[in-house]
Amino acid sequence: MFLLLLLLLSTNVLSVWGHGFLFDPPARSTAWIVIPDFRSCCTYYDHMQMFCGGVPVQYGENSRTFSLFACTYLHLWHLLDGKCGICGEPYNQVNKLFEMGGSMYKGTSVKTYNQGQQISVKVNLTANHMGYFEFHLCNVDTTPNSDATQDCLDRRILKLANSDLTKYSITGAIGNSQIIVNLQLPAGVSCQHCVFQWKYTAGNSWGTDPITGQQGLGLGTENETFMGCADITIVGGSVPASTSSAVTSSTKALVYS
Repeated sequence: MFLLLLLLLSTNVLSVWGHGFLFDPPARSTAWIVIPDFRSCCTYYDHMQMFCGGVPVQYGENSRTFSLFACTYLHLWHLLDGKCGICGEPYNQVNKLFEMGGSMYKGTSVKTYNQGQQISVKVNLTANHMGYFEFHLCNVDTTPNSDATQDCLDRRILKLANSDLTKYSITGAIGNSQIIVNLQLPAGVSCQHCVFQWKYTAGNSWGTDPITGQQGLGLGTENETFMGCADITIVGGSVPASTSSAVTSSTKALVYS
């Protein structure tokens, strides 16, 4: 009975760690929710836990041992130097499910856009960790036998619609909510296969700004990170500019089936 209670408690603790995912375009780990063809191969119930393995894995702990219901883990300081798999899996995980070669990788485009279009991206959150979103894009047409790399994704960070800003700050989204962010696709990019990445850098951890020395929530370098990657197509040709605002949000109930 005690062991059963222990298992239930640890399951509940782990379940609250998952707090968000890229819904539209659907991330590789989320596509099964909205596209029936993905359900037979790629159903992944931990799709809200694409957080790079968590801060202790992503950044490490300096010879520090911590326990969670008799499970003990040892991490080295800056073991991964903040690195993460492009879809939110731990960087040092040998067999990543959602990267090319993984058992749940399909490489199938889940959304088609027009070159230069303003698009609405939907992110579902179940808790407000503050911080900010960024959205990255990598064209992999010229490297069909390789997946996107973080270096490629970091070279093209998308701007918010009608703005020069690339970061959307999370302030008022609380509980089960869907945040809609309007983005501007680049005018000069078209692709049969682009990888679109959502990156959520949370701001609920206490830290010290390495430049100013200021202390506060989200000011350190070791913040929890969530990621999602989606395979998309961008069709060439110009489209009229949209007049949509940069960001909207709603608090509609989330649907997971």
